[in-house]
Amino acid sequence: MKKLSTAISVAIISTGLYSLPAYSYDNVAEAMCNYVVADHKSRFRDQLRSKKIKLKKVYKNITCNGHSLLRFSMTKDANQVGAFIVKRLPASLLKRPEADGVSVYDWAIANGKQDSVIGKAIKARAKL
Repeated sequence: MKKLSTAISVAIISTGLYSLPAYSYDNVAEAMCNYVVADHKSRFRDQLRSKKIKLKKVYKNITCNGHSLLRFSMTKDANQVGAFIVKRLPASLLKRPEADGVSVYDWAIANGKQDSVIGKAIKARAKL
């Protein structure tokens, strides 16, 4: 009986009669950008938690107005959300150059944001 139910389950999944729920990361990314603009850390965190998203896995794929989440939070002076993002990302990711070849902290220096709350948090986390 167990073999029969396993075989039926495998057949259903392999034929495509069952599919995993469609997930739109565009809506999630848009909501995250909106929470950055509003500097609403608790809603930003709740968005990640409710969708079971690990920030370090999706950080590189989310852009707001052409900026990464950290750069966007610095431009919008969203210190609470920005500091939260820094805490959730590994130091190696903060040191690594982004899509344009410049690391977040180097970008902050170039744009005069190194003394902001987020800039200081990046410097401390990445030990720069």
